[in-house]
Amino acid sequence: MFSRVPKNTLRSTSIRLPAPTPRFPVRPPPLSRPLHTTPRLAARYERFDERPSFGNFGGGSSGGGAGGGGPRGPNLWTYIKRRVGGERAVWVYGIGIGAGGVYYVAHLERVPETNRLRFIDVDEAQETELGRQTQLQTLSEYSTAVLPANHPITKRVRKIATRIIESSNLGRVKSGGEMGAVEGKVPSFGGGVEMKDIFLRGSGDGSHSIKEGKETEWEVYVIDDKKTKNAFVLPGGKIFVFTGILPVSANDDGLATVLGHEVAHQVARHPAERMSSMKVLFALGFLLETLGLDVGVSRLLLTFMLQLPNSRKNESEADFIGLRLMARACFNPSESTHMWERMSQSEGGGKGLNVDFLSTHPANAKRIKQLTQWLPEAQQIRAASPCGETAQNYGGFLDAVNPSGGIYGSSNSLW
Repeated sequence: MFSRVPKNTLRSTSIRLPAPTPRFPVRPPPLSRPLHTTPRLAARYERFDERPSFGNFGGGSSGGGAGGGGPRGPNLWTYIKRRVGGERAVWVYGIGIGAGGVYYVAHLERVPETNRLRFIDVDEAQETELGRQTQLQTLSEYSTAVLPANHPITKRVRKIATRIIESSNLGRVKSGGEMGAVEGKVPSFGGGVEMKDIFLRGSGDGSHSIKEGKETEWEVYVIDDKKTKNAFVLPGGKIFVFTGILPVSANDDGLATVLGHEVAHQVARHPAERMSSMKVLFALGFLLETLGLDVGVSRLLLTFMLQLPNSRKNESEADFIGLRLMARACFNPSESTHMWERMSQSEGGGKGLNVDFLSTHPANAKRIKQLTQWLPEAQQIRAASPCGETAQNYGGFLDAVNPSGGIYGSSNSLW
């Protein structure tokens, strides 16, 4: 028989072996969550030039698909503060922009002849001084090419300019004697007709007109340069005509188209407007570059969106005013379209690529179209002029006896 041993006896007599020593040390429990660097690096990533991802402005997601789970970028306010140097600098810039806006609005005015709103902060004294400096520079550059005041071509150009200037009460043109030669003053057309009669539309009520320039003394210079097809008028009444434009003008009416256009630039004070607009372009360029836009990009943006369109607008406005100036002086306004057709042919017939948006001047085809639309009003202005009926009858007579000649007995031999 087997004897039974109590359980507690076996438990008390069993030998307890020591626990085995681990070969490697036991890793202590983690004190924090595992380190993941990717999200933190992505949240702190910045470009070298500190330009923002525009999609992140306002705290929007920069990735993560439709769920929007990507990292959040800086908002616009934070970006601006970083760009300008802190919140205080932002307020300084804001005050400056506000003051500039008030200054801009305070110097807005309308062109009396077209009612166009424009910014201009250059006074007439500054404008005239600029014209004087450019006059001296031009005469110095072409000193050996300036035709004498008593030269037949100079006398003829001066006669056309005198009719345009004095028929519209814009001042007086210096005679050849005053310019250094013996020549009598060419009598003006139209007497004391008010300028508001020239523009049948524009401001609408006729209460605005070109400022009469009775104190302005205009001077005419002809430069013998057959390669240059150009003419320009400087502030202060300095008229320069290159002989290269004469074959394109072809006759008195054609040259009156050119001179009327250039005189119109001064009547509308386009040089002062361009000088004023340069300040605006500089301020806008500085602001865009401060906000991080590339210098080249900001300049291209301002050139194609502001500078070139404004220049083309000024040219069209000068066409509009000049057509009325020549019509008031009893030149044939219909010749204006023919003159620009000849100009287009001299420049290659318009066969090249139309890059009107890249130019400071409208395309010739566009100018012809606009002038054609304005011709009916210009013809009415001419007919209402004191010399209108005589000019039409005499012009018809000359066309009958000499179809190739210009009106008022002018000959194309000099051109």
